[in-house]
Amino acid sequence: MILKNIRYLITQNSDREIYENVDLLINGDRITGVGRNIPVGEHEVVDCSGKVVMPGLVNAHTHVSMTLLRGISDNKSLQEWLEDEIFPAEEKLEASDAYIGALLGCVEMLKSGTTTFNDMYDHMDQVARAVDETGMRAMLGRGLLDIDDRGDERLSEAVELVEKFESHDRVNVCFAPHAVYTASKQLLLEAKDCAEIFDVPYHIHVSETEREVNDSVEENGCSPLVYLDELGLVNEDLVAAHGVCLTEQEKIILEEKQGNVVHNPAANLKLGSGIAEIPELINRGINVALGTDGVASNNNLNLFEEAKITSILHKRESPENITEQQVLDMITINGAKALGLEDQIGSVEIGKKADLITINLDNSEMRPIHGKRGLISNLIYSFTGNVNDVIVNGEWVVRDEEVLDLDLENVFEYVDEVSSKFNN
Repeated sequence: MILKNIRYLITQNSDREIYENVDLLINGDRITGVGRNIPVGEHEVVDCSGKVVMPGLVNAHTHVSMTLLRGISDNKSLQEWLEDEIFPAEEKLEASDAYIGALLGCVEMLKSGTTTFNDMYDHMDQVARAVDETGMRAMLGRGLLDIDDRGDERLSEAVELVEKFESHDRVNVCFAPHAVYTASKQLLLEAKDCAEIFDVPYHIHVSETEREVNDSVEENGCSPLVYLDELGLVNEDLVAAHGVCLTEQEKIILEEKQGNVVHNPAANLKLGSGIAEIPELINRGINVALGTDGVASNNNLNLFEEAKITSILHKRESPENITEQQVLDMITINGAKALGLEDQIGSVEIGKKADLITINLDNSEMRPIHGKRGLISNLIYSFTGNVNDVIVNGEWVVRDEEVLDLDLENVFEYVDEVSSKFNN
């Protein structure tokens, strides 16, 4: 396949180069050429004049099956929201529900430019099924907790998931304890051992609220990330979701141990959890990615929207605190790095996977374009995510804004049918 006459190719490579009026050659699942006037040969030719081509976005923290819980609970803090509404609703969530909820979430992400997501939840084999059918890429972790004495059962399911998908081209697996307040020391360490054996990331909620931090200090004698560090869990494989209430000591640990933080501003604001100190983390050299969190707390999976929230939220004290390029990094190459996939995705470079999105410049949100700087500005501050095409692993999954090979009417009918049981 050759994408011809691309008006702007946003590479997100180490120099953050943007090429104009170029061709992109794809062979199989890989990018194999970038330049002008690439010979067509027998390749499929796709005219991309008047389009932006860029890396597919990476949603580094979500719970995709929670699409079925969209709008069931608002105006509550995290703990009240979880205990009063979410945990009871999740007890009713069956495997078939998780599958259809994941399908709905994958459609929403694909249509807004996300090609890879990092997920922690239940029934992950069903989430993997949805990923496989929609053509997305994902990092999946069976949520691990043992407050109900089912930790061993869940850990066994997590291991089975790794073994089942270890050779899958688009489904990657991690180990994902829920948090220090729901997973015992033993479970945290067992998950660590498993992550090291299988050489996969370790995904966990960390310091999402002041209450979580205070409870950890009372129970463990230290804040959550310090506690994880004492257990040997903080390194480049750690994907720490939220990090809203990090102490100075924890920031130093993350900097020294090269842990990854995933910012989730919309959910944190909506639940009243607070605002993570993202510009400071970036200035310390800590890798920061962006996530939407689950739909029940966001309430959508649109990373372009999340990017705008991020950019304007952290300018509240000074407009120089964060740049549009830094935010674009968070939803592309930084997300790939957090998941240990930066050698595969996150930028448009020869040898990497062909995970790409196209954006039509015949869109009022993208005009005018004041040079390359203005292009990035438009993407972060004005574009609302209505992408034109999506390619994952060298295959079309969205063409002309339509998700391919999926009966959306059937998905919507099932969603409408099953959603009522979560209202009780």
